[in-house]
Amino acid sequence: MTTLVTGAGGFIGLNATERLLASGEPVVALTLGPLRPEAARAFAALPGRLSVEIGDVCDVASLRGVLARHGVRRVLHTAAVTAGPDADPARAAAVLDVNVAGTNAVLILAREAGVERVVLTSSSAVYGDAPFGPAPVTEETPPRAASLYALSKLASEGLAVQARAFGLDVVRARLTAIYGAWEHDTGVRDTLSPPLQIATAAARGEPVAIAAGGFRDWTPGPEIAAALVRLLAAERPRHDLYNLGCGRIWDPVILCRALAAAQPGWTWRRSEEPSIAYNDALDRTRLSPPSPARFEAEFGPAFGEPEAGVAAYAAWARAHGTLLTGGR
Repeated sequence: MTTLVTGAGGFIGLNATERLLASGEPVVALTLGPLRPEAARAFAALPGRLSVEIGDVCDVASLRGVLARHGVRRVLHTAAVTAGPDADPARAAAVLDVNVAGTNAVLILAREAGVERVVLTSSSAVYGDAPFGPAPVTEETPPRAASLYALSKLASEGLAVQARAFGLDVVRARLTAIYGAWEHDTGVRDTLSPPLQIATAAARGEPVAIAAGGFRDWTPGPEIAAALVRLLAAERPRHDLYNLGCGRIWDPVILCRALAAAQPGWTWRRSEEPSIAYNDALDRTRLSPPSPARFEAEFGPAFGEPEAGVAAYAAWARAHGTLLTGGR
């Protein structure tokens, strides 16, 4: 069964594409430009069949042709412009074009093509400040979208709900903060994850200063990809909305220690003047990261302990230093 992955050049799309190909599935990767050479080489060794289509989700005619040409039966929609909380309002049109109009095009054309399942990647950003409060954050928590990005994701979810009403099988997945394999600077994210910034500095041999705060429920990309693929393949999901994430906050010091062990001579320290950028409030603690309980109750354990994910990422970063540094 052929799956179209939109935004396949982004690191969520790359992880999902890798997961599908490893399972022997045919995948159509829709991307704005060629896949990174490192990814193309890795994917060529996998049993699934990969077709790469250069295109934009906002190009309706091109997208319609891709769906028809490849006989796409499932769609994983990850294409998005990730704007930070302080994004310039002048970028609003570009963000809304991709995140809302692009999503609308994907949903309309998927229904037109008779696609059997669409999985839409949304974001835990729609919960706003709720994770800083004491109440558990579940799929029943009312959205409190405040940023441009969160508002665009909430709008895309509304389009998905509407598409379900018209007969399209759409499942929404609210993703938490993600890091890990294949994350790199694609130019469409305002702030790269702190774990990526730390790993990039380590790959360059540059010392890092990390803040005392800034703990988050960062979740490895491969674990998120595995959960998304489960949602694509599930015969009858019990719900149309799932939180995906480890559900636990952790201190990036464990990543620093793992990278230092893998790369002797590299150094890091705590500082009130961190050398990395945090897309988060450093003076508040996330008491209630979005819970994956609904997903795991239905599909089984999906998210491991942070230490295991960090160890796997340190090894991956060691092997893919040129991707992190851009060849430098």
